[in-house]
Amino acid sequence: MKSRSKRNRKRPRGGIGCLVGDGESDDDNDEKSPSSSSLLRTEVVPLSRAFDIIIAGASRDEERREITCTNNNIVEHERRVRIIYPYPFTFATFAKARWVGKTVADIYHEEFGSYPRSYYEAAIKAGRILVSGRKVNCDYKIKGGDELTHTVHRHEPAVGLADTSSDDPVRIVYEDDMMLAVDKPATLPIHPCGGYNFNSLLEILSHWKPDSFGPGKLFTVHRLDRLTSGLVLIAKSSALARSLGNCIMERDGCEKVYLARVKGQFPLGLEQVSPEIDSDPPTYHPWEFRYSPPDCEGDIGDREMYPNKRPKHALSPPCQYGELNEFEVKSWKGGLLTSIVTNDGDQKNKSSMSDFACDESKSTQSFAGLGYWMTHGSGVMAPCASLRDLITQCEGVNVGEMLQKAIGSTSATDKNIVAADQSLLWLNFACPCRIASPKNGVCEAGDFADLKDQNDRKGIKPAQTSFALLSYDPLSDSSLVLAKPVTGRTHQIRLHLQKLGHPIANDHCYGGQLWFGDEEGKKVCCESRKWLDLLDRGSGTTSDGDDKVRVAPENSTNADTPATEAEIYHTAADRSREDGESILDFIQKTCVWCARCRGADGCIDGLESKQNESSVFQRTLMEFLVRSQGIWLHALQYRLKAQDETGRNKSLQYTTGLPPWAK
Repeated sequence: MKSRSKRNRKRPRGGIGCLVGDGESDDDNDEKSPSSSSLLRTEVVPLSRAFDIIIAGASRDEERREITCTNNNIVEHERRVRIIYPYPFTFATFAKARWVGKTVADIYHEEFGSYPRSYYEAAIKAGRILVSGRKVNCDYKIKGGDELTHTVHRHEPAVGLADTSSDDPVRIVYEDDMMLAVDKPATLPIHPCGGYNFNSLLEILSHWKPDSFGPGKLFTVHRLDRLTSGLVLIAKSSALARSLGNCIMERDGCEKVYLARVKGQFPLGLEQVSPEIDSDPPTYHPWEFRYSPPDCEGDIGDREMYPNKRPKHALSPPCQYGELNEFEVKSWKGGLLTSIVTNDGDQKNKSSMSDFACDESKSTQSFAGLGYWMTHGSGVMAPCASLRDLITQCEGVNVGEMLQKAIGSTSATDKNIVAADQSLLWLNFACPCRIASPKNGVCEAGDFADLKDQNDRKGIKPAQTSFALLSYDPLSDSSLVLAKPVTGRTHQIRLHLQKLGHPIANDHCYGGQLWFGDEEGKKVCCESRKWLDLLDRGSGTTSDGDDKVRVAPENSTNADTPATEAEIYHTAADRSREDGESILDFIQKTCVWCARCRGADGCIDGLESKQNESSVFQRTLMEFLVRSQGIWLHALQYRLKAQDETGRNKSLQYTTGLPPWAK
């Protein structure tokens, strides 16, 4: 098999367009060209269009009035949605080493889960799946160097755009000859990924301003989750992107600040699992790192009462970047430790700082900490501070003032620059994280004491985040907090807030509620789901009066629900390409996702293209309303270190505005 670098040079086949096999006629098929822009159609519509569709399908006047009232309430905060109409797309990949010797049908069935096996067999027979540009049989065995291509009718989920008075898809925060900073809307991924391709930030920017932001002109510096909104930094040269990316990875002069709205009164969720504080002798939360100087005698409670007994040297935190600070082992008690498996598989188990301090043996083994401690804004330890002190310092202070105290001026061009209040208290939380399911994007945090498999434990990474409370709203029982991730693990802030007992309020993946505090959004979701269920269910009978078998799964969406055997049977199985039929028309005719959009009562044969597009438009818009509209996590500010023209270091700061849920 050729080296990966040489194989990767031969990958022009994949992309937008259709790929036909050797020996087939491709006359009159200009859609075969991957660069054909005529195949891509987009539409930006106000979200209120969805209400027109729901109202048209409502069966009673009372339902119509209720939906209209909900629409009027939501239109005040009008949101625009970008819809991509389906287009032919060829997925291309070279054979992996583990595929060699397996049949092409087995590979697609085992490695790719969007369709059942019957579809892949039909696609191979029809020539939609090719091997090195040739039609093959289902039992063809993969060889090293084979290129596998699969041409589909690609459907993309809708995404939300910026809530601005202009037609700009995103808000530009800052731009010069070298940098671009934008305020990314929630639901919009940065890169093409998963089901998203042209509905991604870089592709939208390229489509918006091709001369300035076209292909090869923008280079991402960092990542931001699709459901997270806020600041995204984009370099205009690969060299600057690498430099700033290294600054973030090496934590060299980089500081990231996020806003989050969480459930409950932060940080009292920790007290719900705490032992009795007033007990005698006093007991403490198992995660609390407590200062315990080695040269002081007596109970820790006595030392809390007499802080002058502490040594005068500067106290370091118990953890740095989520890892145990071995130089301060004997100065801290409490907290939990999780061993990190090294490359040679070595692992040692210790449950707490005390266990580690008692072990005098020398070891290069690293440990991730699980626990919390308090510091001031300057980073100086505050061992006497309590959780309730975080609440006390916010009393009588509005959000704007607290924000300025926490991070200083929010504009790099502010003439009256105000520094952050170095005495402000921050809660620091260390808790290891791991990606539990890379395929599904599921992560978890904890001590992982029950995780025994060494291969699984290799994925455990130390993680650390600092939090400051800005305000608490008793009406919604939610808190607005600042988060500074010290490390950059996947979903780190979301996981840490969940572990602290204060999940992001509407983050249903990690302990929140999808429609927390949004009754209008919940009503719209329910109405949209009813509309989709009616579409999937249809009239329930055939034209002959016989009972109709439902083929689409319950609560299905094109973006999240794989095709079923029944859908393949009714749509694609045993359907051959007719004489004179273009490959594009054939792909659309046998597209399972188009069939879902038409619904149980939709016809298959003789369908006009405009009718199909109308059905796709309506379903795509409805599916947007039943999915998450984004979580209450917002990238607010970035500080980075870069070099100027003379090679000297300079500080860069970019800040975006507050999201609606933080005002």
